Amino acid sequence: MHSFGLFNLFSDLQHLQETIQHSGLWGYGIFICLFVIATLCLMPGSLLVIAGGIVFGAFWGSLLSLIAATLASALSFLLARWLGREFLLKYIGHTPVFQAIEKGIARSGTDFLILTRLIPLFPYNIQNYAYGLTAIPFWSFTLISALTTLPGIIIYSVMANELATQGINGAFIIKLSLAGVLLFILIHVAKRYGRYKQIVLPDRKAKTQGENNNATK
Repeated sequence: MHSFGLFNLFSDLQHLQETIQHSGLWGYGIFICLFVIATLCLMPGSLLVIAGGIVFGAFWGSLLSLIAATLASALSFLLARWLGREFLLKYIGHTPVFQAIEKGIARSGTDFLILTRLIPLFPYNIQNYAYGLTAIPFWSFTLISALTTLPGIIIYSVMANELATQGINGAFIIKLSLAGVLLFILIHVAKRYGRYKQIVLPDRKAKTQGENNNATK
């Protein structure tokens, strides 16, 4: 990452924005490739979504981010399956994240996937690898991942474009507040859906305690 200068791109929004803008038509491909690399390396893609909204605008930024995020999730999922379940279980099979996901899929199937994509219980990029080791079908995972990431991508892209073009003003603050309310409602609806389906979600305190115990070991 350091040798190829990628770390500077992922950590400096202005540098990332200038690199994409100065690449012409190649900027589309560069943006998607950077998104995939960040996801595979377990780095958050929110900075790239923001950069996409600023450089490409709200519509094209959302579309490109959705394509890139879906492709990155699919590649992470397939990579986990290609490396082999037995091989990866030696390294992550004991972790609370994987155990919770495997139990959830066994009990509730794709409903559990929908909830964990909408409710931020686990790091999103780690989920991609973990779900690759479960029995969930590839196309179900890919379609659900695309649909559940779309609201957040649109909000990030629109707000980034608004900030770049209009700056911080009263209208922007109102729109940002409304976006936060929409995300809150979406998560609340997802939780109600989980209760309706009687899906057992892992307790956050228990999960954190388990991670601390593993770190101590």
